[in-house]
Amino acid sequence: MKATAQTIESRPAFAPAKRLLTIERDASIRFHELETLTSVTRWISSHDEGIAEWLKNARRAYQQDRANVDEKHRTALLVLKDASLRLPARIGLLDVGGASLEDVTAWSTWQDPGASGRGSALIEEETQGNGGKAYMYRLFRGPSRILGVRENKLSCKGFEGAANSLERGIPGFVPSSAAGCELPNISWKTEVRRALKPYDLTFEDLPAELQEALRKRKAFTLVEGVDPAGFFKGRIEAPDLVLRVLRHDQSTLAVQQLRLYAAHNGRLLNQGKFLGLEEIPAYPGFEQPVVHEIPEQLPDTNGTIQSTTLGGKRPRGRLILYMSVENMPNAYRKLKPRWKVSYRTSQQMIGSKQVSEPAPNTPGTQYIYATVELSALEPAYVELGRKRPADGPLVDALDIFIAGGIRALAKAIHDSRRREMDQEALDQVHEENRALNSFKNRFLPGNGSGGNGDAGRNGTGSQGTHSEVNEGACGGEPHAIELAWKQGESVRIGRGVVAQMAAIVNAKVVDASGKVVPRSEIEWNSGDRRIVRLGERKEDRKVLLAGGKGATHIWARVKNTKIESPKIPVEVWAVDHVLLTPRSMELPLGRRKQIVAEVTNDEGARAANVLLNWKQDDGDPLTVRVQADGWVTGNRLGRTSITAGAGDPEDGGVWARIPTDVTVTPAREEPHRGSEFPELRLTDRDTDPATGEIRQGDPEQPALWQEVSDYQNNLWWLNLQSPDASFFFAQRAEDIRLWRAFHAQKVVDMVLQVHMREEFDALGETERPDLWARHKVILDLKEVQLKQAMWEKLQSYVNFGGALD
Repeated sequence: MKATAQTIESRPAFAPAKRLLTIERDASIRFHELETLTSVTRWISSHDEGIAEWLKNARRAYQQDRANVDEKHRTALLVLKDASLRLPARIGLLDVGGASLEDVTAWSTWQDPGASGRGSALIEEETQGNGGKAYMYRLFRGPSRILGVRENKLSCKGFEGAANSLERGIPGFVPSSAAGCELPNISWKTEVRRALKPYDLTFEDLPAELQEALRKRKAFTLVEGVDPAGFFKGRIEAPDLVLRVLRHDQSTLAVQQLRLYAAHNGRLLNQGKFLGLEEIPAYPGFEQPVVHEIPEQLPDTNGTIQSTTLGGKRPRGRLILYMSVENMPNAYRKLKPRWKVSYRTSQQMIGSKQVSEPAPNTPGTQYIYATVELSALEPAYVELGRKRPADGPLVDALDIFIAGGIRALAKAIHDSRRREMDQEALDQVHEENRALNSFKNRFLPGNGSGGNGDAGRNGTGSQGTHSEVNEGACGGEPHAIELAWKQGESVRIGRGVVAQMAAIVNAKVVDASGKVVPRSEIEWNSGDRRIVRLGERKEDRKVLLAGGKGATHIWARVKNTKIESPKIPVEVWAVDHVLLTPRSMELPLGRRKQIVAEVTNDEGARAANVLLNWKQDDGDPLTVRVQADGWVTGNRLGRTSITAGAGDPEDGGVWARIPTDVTVTPAREEPHRGSEFPELRLTDRDTDPATGEIRQGDPEQPALWQEVSDYQNNLWWLNLQSPDASFFFAQRAEDIRLWRAFHAQKVVDMVLQVHMREEFDALGETERPDLWARHKVILDLKEVQLKQAMWEKLQSYVNFGGALD
């Protein structure tokens, strides 16, 4: 081709006047052929990836604008053959599409996005033109080919040559153009038999529906490769390979739209039945998937609005959430590969991410997997290999939307798991825990505290008080109810706010001498249930809901007595506006600062002491801990945004328009430990003083769990959602001794940790780095001493229950 000369106008920024640039172009653009071939094929690294690409191509070939295969004939066979003494192993896929000369010619062009979508008006049917070829080029040491028979004509092209060489990447007719380019007068059945022979299969060995499809269509395609790389001595682990193929993202649509069979060494797998992924049993109560329509516009992390329909040119998408009865990441072989969000259009898979990416550190997500269908992702967000969607503003905005849906469902699952635990059983374990907490104090070093944190709101100390069991000797008969609230002062709360009573006022039942009566049950009452309602179920009896604008009062009563607390005035505000101050803050780890929420009500009144609900953005929910009055504790290093409001924002609720951005930074000094006796509390039952809310369990945290904010309050949590605690709790009804043994052992472990901390914290700056073996010796000595002493008493408790004398 002759080069051409063109004159191009050019005006650099510094040029005062126009000047002309003349260029004589090369005849064509040039690439280094081998390096280019390597770059477009290196993403194929395993046989399951390659076979998934073959399946994707077969699915595409069956569509109406291509081979137009009838639905009842859409079937295919994966054929696998181990190496023998004389012959190498081989892998192939037989379908009934019937590749024509046009098909094998289009297959021959590398990086042709139109190879699969020829003649289709669907942009989503475009592919990258490399997947199946890249597999045949990279992962076979012997020849590989695509063989098609259609309308009594045979066409065949393939690769042959040294691995990863340029020579191998140049396709050609097999065995020659004369014998592989529309060879006429071909018997489809003879060619099928010939193609199956190396796999020790005959036509009669094929699944019945595949035989029927071949007879009706009189056409087939076989893609295959000889001497696959990566198998020890050419032995293919067929069940494992088939399972990995089925779980691969790019196989998803194919196995939904065609019936796939497999054969290994001449024998059909799966008892001759077509293959499919194992059904994931649904979480009880969540049998039906949750479907969310994706809005036409979504904000990204910068607040910029992104169109999910490309300005109305594409259809709206949807998010589909599914629930598994099993913890998916813990089921490593079976379910962990499927614990993901799959991104796809109606025709193509874009890729996937683990569920933990858009929604990290969220209890309950271990039971969720999802599919996103959005046409606008194609082609801008498709990366080579389609392993995951490309980064960009639309995916960014989409992930925020996905995270919201996942978190809402995760909360519903978590609440369901909490109900499954049986509130009565939780209350019983709570009482057992009281006894064990009191028992363990005898074995603590010194006075049991070792703490130096100051209670109160100076920004450094603990945020709350411990349960009455640690506050001295227990009292006798109930005499009065004491409230940690200034008498006569009103509680102001936004309409629609739900709050734990412990976050508002700490009520204690005391006897005549002022000693706490720990097991007294308190009931809360409202003067006007239209304004304030209190939980009616036993498990919700300490929950307050501000339902209507107005004023009333609340009070506590000791159940089955006439003992009542003073009445507390309550004002419920109809919130019109919320302004948070400051807009941003840096918070050292373990320190506390307050975000002031200035509330304006519908009558124009303003106040900064109105109780609201608080929430963080979709990051780590444990980065900070927030109380109902806006006090924030830095709990983990990181960044988050905090907002406050009243009611459901989708149902008339009002929240601050501008959140407060919080960055938790390293502290100059270690956080101070609370000054009271250490205490073990139960997740899903007991109140977290750092938030005033029930502490939720988390399957990804240990059974004996402590965060920075817990350390400041000298608290540990028995995490009932951890795999081991959840298991033993489930056995409690059938064999309570198993549960008592587990519970008691966690108390022993907690005491051991207190002793170790006390010893090494006392060294202060004099502690020097040392070998783990020496620390282990000290740990073992203390473990022997403590366990022997504690289990002398605990054995009887585990076997028979009762008091811990």
